[in-house]
Amino acid sequence: MASALLQTFGSLSLRDAQGQGLKFPQKGLLLLAYLALSGRGRIGRDEASVLLWSDLERSVRHTNLRKTISRIREAQAAAGLPVLSVSDEAIWLPPETTLTVDAALLDTEDAPLRDMTELLRRPFPGDAEVPFGDFHRWVLAQQRHHLQRLRTRLLRAQECGDAPVSAVREAAFFLLEREPQDEVVRRCLSGQPKAPETGVGPSEPVTALQPAPRRTPGLTQLASPAASAVEPIYTPLSTLKAVIAPPPVSAALPRLALLPPVLKPGAHKSVAGTVGALIEDITISLCALRHVAVVAPYTAQRIQQSSEKVDVLAKHSVSYLVDTALSAEDLFVQIIFVPLDRIIWAQHFSIEGQWAAHRRTIASVIADCIAEQLRQHEQPLADYERHPEAYHAYLTGLQQTTRLTLQAIRSARRGFRQALYLNPEFSHAYSGLARTFSLEWILTAHGDKTLLARAEENSRLAIERQPELAVGHKELGVAKLYLGQIDESLEALARAEELSPNYADAIYSYADSLVHASRPAEALEKLEKAMRLNPMSPDMYYWSAAGASFFVGRYQDAVDYIARMAEQASADRLRAASFAMLGDLKMARRYRRKDRQANPHFDLEKWLAVVPIREQWQKDLYRDALHRAGY
Repeated sequence: MASALLQTFGSLSLRDAQGQGLKFPQKGLLLLAYLALSGRGRIGRDEASVLLWSDLERSVRHTNLRKTISRIREAQAAAGLPVLSVSDEAIWLPPETTLTVDAALLDTEDAPLRDMTELLRRPFPGDAEVPFGDFHRWVLAQQRHHLQRLRTRLLRAQECGDAPVSAVREAAFFLLEREPQDEVVRRCLSGQPKAPETGVGPSEPVTALQPAPRRTPGLTQLASPAASAVEPIYTPLSTLKAVIAPPPVSAALPRLALLPPVLKPGAHKSVAGTVGALIEDITISLCALRHVAVVAPYTAQRIQQSSEKVDVLAKHSVSYLVDTALSAEDLFVQIIFVPLDRIIWAQHFSIEGQWAAHRRTIASVIADCIAEQLRQHEQPLADYERHPEAYHAYLTGLQQTTRLTLQAIRSARRGFRQALYLNPEFSHAYSGLARTFSLEWILTAHGDKTLLARAEENSRLAIERQPELAVGHKELGVAKLYLGQIDESLEALARAEELSPNYADAIYSYADSLVHASRPAEALEKLEKAMRLNPMSPDMYYWSAAGASFFVGRYQDAVDYIARMAEQASADRLRAASFAMLGDLKMARRYRRKDRQANPHFDLEKWLAVVPIREQWQKDLYRDALHRAGY
């Protein structure tokens, strides 16, 4: 008897007994899957045409079906394998061919639990475009059936103990990601005995939602939680490494992904396994929350490995990303609010002594911290859910501001204006606009105070709408700095740091103002803190650090900081000055020429007259260095 294998998970395909693919049309494969899995085995041609093309006229449906049948017959003839039989009235599965379907594993009573979970991680029905209407409803019913089969097998494994603990956890994580309110499955994850399925489970508050002060041996919190935003340490990369099926979550809960720890230089590989177990314990604790759906560890690992992280987060509807990193000194944890691409909380946990013995207590402490931050961040999430298009436009603009070119800055401004068109009360978009005007003032070096006035205006509009957000105060401080109002600048930036102690951008801007306030040594300390908080630092951090280094006489450090910038041309003038003070006049004049080509109308004395610097010695030092460079 002939045989064939139909693969419906991951990619929709048909192969013969030797593994050779049959060139079936996609609609033919979908029809084959329907006949094999629906239990019918036979369908009328008219019904098949409605199933596959319900949105088209009857004559068009029948024409499409005839073409599909013709291609099916060609594929079967080429392979010498009858998989579908066709008459003028019907289409059916021929008895002379044994058709094996991968989905049959799910209906096998003693199927390995891990194999079932692995299968369901792949999308069904493969990568096919599902027809609208009855076929789409059938697919949804099949997906619900698949999850129910996994749940049934999981509960039996929990009761009989016929599956490894790791397989039970994987299956429970997978199911809770899709149905966060399933208390019976939650008990499997926590290792509690199975309870009768007479309700949804306990209704009392969850411990993780009620953080209590406690002292855990071996655990020290090194930084205060931040109530506002800092830039994320991750950078968008390029494509997804593996196909992952986005989960059909039954309740519209915000979704959180806890990524596995990244090992930093100097981290002991011997503790990596224990830290991995710690992350799993944190995930289990977070699964006790009723107001958030936690992405399964397998999916979180794939998100971390993805080279297009932003797209994958969007695909899986992730609102909160919890990033972790292990160094020789501590475990770093930060929460990124994905719609704004900003850190809302960051903390270092010093792991001392026999901390592995207290792993679960440590996990509970960290989970409590995360839960509290999520509770405090409910309003921004609600705003995002009301205006997702505005957030998308804002992110488009924000990504452009990382490039220090006029073209990128003006492109960013268009994104922020689009965001305000979609949501006129969007505080972050006003802050973004303010940022573009300040950056344009810096890049053009024309001393145009109109740009700074607009930066101040937009930053005040941001503060009016959400005074508790640090970003508006930060942009006001930047505008005030370049307007020459240094004390007002420092006051606004101190307020930004007070509102959000881990907001790296605010700390950078504060440091930049300290440089202009003739306090470059203090500025360097703050810049080093900002770069620790945001290791993938934007160019502005390095540019400001180069300026601070220059004014404390560390000219080689200034050159080195500029070399770390992605767009180095904007700092060519400072690089020329630094090389001149190092005595390397050849390099100094090289960068003077490059700067002159980019800014042919630059006037040194005019620039020194408008740039806000509190003490004259700084202007004299900069003038002397540029004169040595040939300006």
